[in-house]
Amino acid sequence: MDYKALKTISNNLQRPVKNERGIALMIAIACLMLIMYFAMEVSYDSSVEYLVNSAGVNRVKAYYAAKSGMQLSLLRIKIYQQAQSKFGAQLGNSPLLDQIWKFPFAWPLPIPAELNAVDKDSFKKIFSESSMDSSYLVTIEDEGSKIDLNDLNSPSKVLQESTKKQLINIFEQKKLEDEEFGRAYGNYRFEELVNSIADWMSPKSQSFNGGDKRSKFNELNNQAQTDYFPPNRNFRTLGELHMIPGMTDDLYNLMLPRVTIYGMKGINPNLATKEVLKSLDPGMTEEIVSDIIKRRETEAEGGPFKCDASGGSQDFWSFVQGRNARLVGSPQDIPMTCDTVMNFKIISTGEFAGSTREITAIVMDLNKAATKIKTFTDKEKKDQEGNPGGAPEKKDENKKADPIAKGPPRIVFWNER
Repeated sequence: MDYKALKTISNNLQRPVKNERGIALMIAIACLMLIMYFAMEVSYDSSVEYLVNSAGVNRVKAYYAAKSGMQLSLLRIKIYQQAQSKFGAQLGNSPLLDQIWKFPFAWPLPIPAELNAVDKDSFKKIFSESSMDSSYLVTIEDEGSKIDLNDLNSPSKVLQESTKKQLINIFEQKKLEDEEFGRAYGNYRFEELVNSIADWMSPKSQSFNGGDKRSKFNELNNQAQTDYFPPNRNFRTLGELHMIPGMTDDLYNLMLPRVTIYGMKGINPNLATKEVLKSLDPGMTEEIVSDIIKRRETEAEGGPFKCDASGGSQDFWSFVQGRNARLVGSPQDIPMTCDTVMNFKIISTGEFAGSTREITAIVMDLNKAATKIKTFTDKEKKDQEGNPGGAPEKKDENKKADPIAKGPPRIVFWNER
């Protein structure tokens, strides 16, 4: 072997070997980061799924808590109806029976503040051992003692006219009491608005304001690209009032606490709210309404008002006139009823772990409502036949109250949110 070959071999042996350990480290770090990324994604997705499913479970528990409160409220109403049927003749309009449905109910029960610490701990222990770990609050309101919008389309002319007068009185009262409202609606024709509400339900093509009623709803039909309005049927929800021509938010909010579509076909002076009582006549002042409420709730002041067999209440109007009320027109023509509560509004709110569900239901006695309408129409027929008022109705002391229908109370409206 020559010298050059030996030198080449020697130089190759002395050349440094390449160090590839850095590349391996970088690959290891990249793999670790990739694994961490996948782990974080899986953990994030798992957390999101857990929160979503947990919220879903919480909403389900809150819903069934609200439903439990609703079922208990229906039972309370049923007990009230049965008690009224059995003991109503003896107790009359006693507020004692009303407490069966009137007082609000909640679970868990509120702990009385006057209890000592030991008793409070006993209360808490009982609640903790209960299988009902969610809570609910239920209120039951009288829905029938409001102005029924659908009475504008009633077969009874008396109900039609009285409802129209009351609705107009709502706005006239507001003009007298609120200067700002009076300035904004000083020249507003409220009678035309009420007639438009009646046009919504009337089967006639002629408007109560004159002309073709469909022309007033042209704008609504153009927006909906249909020829449906007015539908010529009764109101199904109070929200449909927004579709009436001329209806503003101010007027809608003013009417909302005073009107219903599940009325008793007459105003009950013993149950009507302050706003409904004021709508009977523009002369009904705050002082007179306060005296009415005080009288009906206090036995010493006279107790509940009594109604006549003809569908009025001379007792009520005599009391009002005794307070020097300056009545306008003939409010005595407004149909009144002193019957017990038959239409209820139930609001049940369930809660669990921050989730809330609410159920609203309306309970209505359709048989009583139909009977009242028939009473008014029969009386009007007798008046037209030349027998004003008809023959006086004889009370049968031995007549038993109408039997209570089997099963739960009749629900005519149900809403969940």
